[in-house]
Amino acid sequence: MDTLERILELQKQSGLTVKALEAATGISNGSFSKWKKGTYAPSAEAVLRLAKYFHVSTDYLFCLSDSPYPKVEISLTGKEKILIDAYRAADDMGQLNIIYVCLDEMKKAKGDSESAV
Repeated sequence: MDTLERILELQKQSGLTVKALEAATGISNGSFSKWKKGTYAPSAEAVLRLAKYFHVSTDYLFCLSDSPYPKVEISLTGKEKILIDAYRAADDMGQLNIIYVCLDEMKKAKGDSESAV
């Protein structure tokens, strides 16, 4: 698979026409046609715009990675790891419950910080 195939796959999955995708990303009208014909290759700027639009990594579009999502290295505390493991192990309803508890705690924390002002 090459860069163009990955772009066209994402375009197809999005349900957008090529013309609509060009408009949404600010890519020149007719660029996709030129790419398909082999007249031009997608520029780095076009690939960057598409990566941002589809929320995938440029490494994925340039076929340097098979994962569409950028790898993010973060350090988690033990409690954060437990929370993530619990979420992953839960069924749909359990995951929703975890989300609701987290949102409730965020509201409480925000309320506390606003009342402190």
